[in-house]
Amino acid sequence: MTLRRRLGVAIAALLVIMALAFCGVFLTQRGYQLDQLDDRLAGLSGNTKALVALSTRAEAGTGKAGDLLTDVYVGVHRANGSLRTVLAPDTDPALVPRLLGNERDAGAVTRTTSSGSTERVRLVEAFLDGQRYAVVAVSMAGVEAQSRRLAIALLLAWMVVAAVALLTAYWIDRLGLRPIAHLTAAAEHVTATGGRAAVQVDSGNPATEAGRLGTAFNAMVATTAAGQEQLRRFVADASHELRTPLTTLRGYSSLYAQGGLATEDQVADAMGRINAEATRMSRIVDDLLDLTALGDQSALQLAPVDLATVLDDLAADLRVRNPDRAVTVRRSGRTLVLADSDRIRQALTALVANAVKYSDAGSPVEFVAEQRGGVVGVRVADRGRGIPASELPRVFDRFYRVAGAGPKGSGLGLAVVAAIISAHNGRYGVESEPGKGSVFWIELVAAPAGG
Repeated sequence: MTLRRRLGVAIAALLVIMALAFCGVFLTQRGYQLDQLDDRLAGLSGNTKALVALSTRAEAGTGKAGDLLTDVYVGVHRANGSLRTVLAPDTDPALVPRLLGNERDAGAVTRTTSSGSTERVRLVEAFLDGQRYAVVAVSMAGVEAQSRRLAIALLLAWMVVAAVALLTAYWIDRLGLRPIAHLTAAAEHVTATGGRAAVQVDSGNPATEAGRLGTAFNAMVATTAAGQEQLRRFVADASHELRTPLTTLRGYSSLYAQGGLATEDQVADAMGRINAEATRMSRIVDDLLDLTALGDQSALQLAPVDLATVLDDLAADLRVRNPDRAVTVRRSGRTLVLADSDRIRQALTALVANAVKYSDAGSPVEFVAEQRGGVVGVRVADRGRGIPASELPRVFDRFYRVAGAGPKGSGLGLAVVAAIISAHNGRYGVESEPGKGSVFWIELVAAPAGG
């Protein structure tokens, strides 16, 4: 059973229980009022002869007797069925109850009237003497008026409760159940499409639980769809990158098997190309494994690392490999961070390699490490070709290469840098102008002063 149906059943049950309770209150109150009338009738009919005599005195105008019986009807019912009025109420002197013939010794009963303004009376018929019976009746107008007022009050109360319950149900359905139903339908659609559809729902009021759930659902679906798209693109790109070296390996192996490599020089050249492609494949696989491992931050081995010292080491290595290139290192302030030394060195090495690869031989490069407030920033600047502004947002994407940028790479180097810095909760970016060079930068939280 759905929550909406359960809510409807609960409200219907509540209204039925309230109606039964109000009916019980009405019947109990009416029974109490009738009991009071019956007690009075029992008291008046206890001594019928005295009652008839008192009634006669009241009819004759005796003040005391009249005060006692101003609202009481007293009559004498004979065996032949005739009813003679002895005393009628002051407010309804024409009152005559309608007898059905079964009132004798039946106790207090309710009867209509044959004349007078009173519609119904409560009466008792008691033995008087011989063939005569005394009929004592009291108007039920007061009891019925009170019962009517009570019934109206209870009905209004029930209607108020019903209105409040229905408004509450509507409020709960609109702010809670309806959004959940929409979320359920959207979730089923996402499941049916395998998470490929970026289904969004109206999150509604963000101050409600359903609103927050809708917002979280939208964010989750968007993230899942983006992840699915990224995964599909990643698999496609990886397949494409690995297909080229595999094709080369298969081609040379087939050529060798068919006897196409006749001389030692041809075999040596083929082996060299096979080794280069195998090395490239190995590098791609290593980078993919690095990207996978960097998704788990708990795998990082954090320790104090001086970024300026790392840059000094990388600059020294670069000067040995490229003695004709001017390499400068500048540092400012305390450049100590808490990081995984191997991973940070890997990221900075990738930035240095990128600067060397996409700049002319002999052009200068500059490394800067500086403290700015609570962060330590590193900049790697080159005087290379630069990157068009339209390409900058994607240079850190996996397998993305700037069109016409020069030497062909795997397209994973900067993606590994981004993953390493993100795993350290840092920031990264690039500034570039075509024809003037590029500046790649990273920022990490500075280590505590005592670290």
